[in-house]
Amino acid sequence: MRFLLPALIAALVAVPVAANEVYRTVDERGQVVYSDRPLGPTSERVVVDPRLVEGAAAAAETSAPPATTPRQDQADAATVAAARAEQQQLMAEACRQARAAVEAYERSPRLYETLPDGGRRYLSEEELVAARAQARQAVIDFCVD
Repeated sequence: MRFLLPALIAALVAVPVAANEVYRTVDERGQVVYSDRPLGPTSERVVVDPRLVEGAAAAAETSAPPATTPRQDQADAATVAAARAEQQQLMAEACRQARAAVEAYERSPRLYETLPDGGRRYLSEEELVAARAQARQAVIDFCVD
């Protein structure tokens, strides 16, 4: 009986620690994903201390969200507007380049790729059809009309 209580306490403490395995993975879009199992070769194990998680959750429940001032809200809105304007400019430039590529691919009877030594390798008919289809898809992706 004297040894049963410490063994029971040790078992109860060890179970939550073993169940808190968390893995951090960055996907191909650069987003961070947390999971209970590795999602790929780049997954890394994150050590989670349940005492810290519980303490952080309790602190989050008791604290109020920080208040923002109208000046901060205006600055945030201006930042978002500037980012959207920059994104629209980038999309317009990508659209212009995609349309120019389609026009060049449709006009040119033969397309080539430049080799590292400066020479040319002309595309086969199948490669030409694929390149034209890829250029048309780029117009669809970048041009919002």
